[in-house]
Amino acid sequence: MSFDVLKEEVQSLPLELQNNIEMYALFVIEQFKKASQKNAVKQSASEIVQGLTGIIKDAGPVTISDIRSARLKEKYGY
Repeated sequence: MSFDVLKEEVQSLPLELQNNIEMYALFVIEQFKKASQKNAVKQSASEIVQGLTGIIKDAGPVTISDIRSARLKEKYGY
């Protein structure tokens, strides 16, 4: 069914049903947006964790500044 045909069908319905359909469509769009944002955040977090993998060579305790120094050394050679 094309969009134009669907539009005509919806416009032939009583106003209350048209409003219900519009509300439902907006709800579905918002749910899709929220799901997309959550997936993007999860993907970014997994990329960050993956980026940290393999930095720490010792088994001892490591501080944030140790990790930062290792990253700077890896990236810039400091």
